[in-house]
Amino acid sequence: MLLRPVSGETRYYVYTRWRSEEDFQRWVNSDEFRRGHAKPDGDKPVATHAELLAFEVVEWPASA
Repeated sequence: MLLRPVSGETRYYVYTRWRSEEDFQRWVNSDEFRRGHAKPDGDKPVATHAELLAFEVVEWPASA
């Protein structure tokens, strides 16, 4: 999901969920990832900085 801030923030956030760390690593090392993150020659970058925020689930709602 691409999250746009509504107030007090200018950064957009990309939110992804993975079944496992192994699934995430397979994606990061895939051809699809490389193609999707390749920068075409001469294009201006969408962003100049990225920061990875990682979280661990400590409670999962019963209805989820």
